[in-house]
Amino acid sequence: MITVKTHLAIADDGFETNTYIVTCEETGETLVVDPSLPEESLIEKLKDKNVRYILLTHGHFDHIGGVNLVKEKTGATVVIHKEDEEMLCDKNKNYGTDSTSIYADTLVEDGSELPFGNTKIIVLHTPGHTKGGVCYLFNDDRVMFSGDTLFRLTAGRTDLYGGDARTELLSLTKIADLEGDYKVYPGHDASTTLDFERQYNRYMRTRFRRK
Repeated sequence: MITVKTHLAIADDGFETNTYIVTCEETGETLVVDPSLPEESLIEKLKDKNVRYILLTHGHFDHIGGVNLVKEKTGATVVIHKEDEEMLCDKNKNYGTDSTSIYADTLVEDGSELPFGNTKIIVLHTPGHTKGGVCYLFNDDRVMFSGDTLFRLTAGRTDLYGGDARTELLSLTKIADLEGDYKVYPGHDASTTLDFERQYNRYMRTRFRRK
């Protein structure tokens, strides 16, 4: 079993981004999903933990700002989809204002598996918000980290670099077609469940097929 804790990061420009700390209860191994800001309060929560991964759902500035600090303090492996690697070092693509470069240690693609504690993480490629957006699935625990692809009752914007509305709808169909229910932890706003979104989210009620 895993434990999920939310660390809400609020930037000066008002962005509120969910950073998640995930711990395997049996082994104590820990990971961080989308460290938004270089905050000492986040580092304090990771103190004395065995942090194995920094999982990035995509490459936008409000999800990667704390990567270098967490990496420096914990030595964790930075993971991102190969299509979003370019965004880490290019503020014109990630829309950040800090020129500090961020580098990935591991590039993943659809179906990649990452060992974690006594379980494994499955990478689901869900482009549309960005080219390399992903969801991270913990199938044993029925938990999903959906980044900015799927939110409670809505979906991510598609008007920024690498975004595409049709591709996003295809990705949402891909998520909706997963077997069973999941607890969904998005990049912003409150958590939800996949069954709830299948029923009430207007972007997921109608399956969108590639023609």
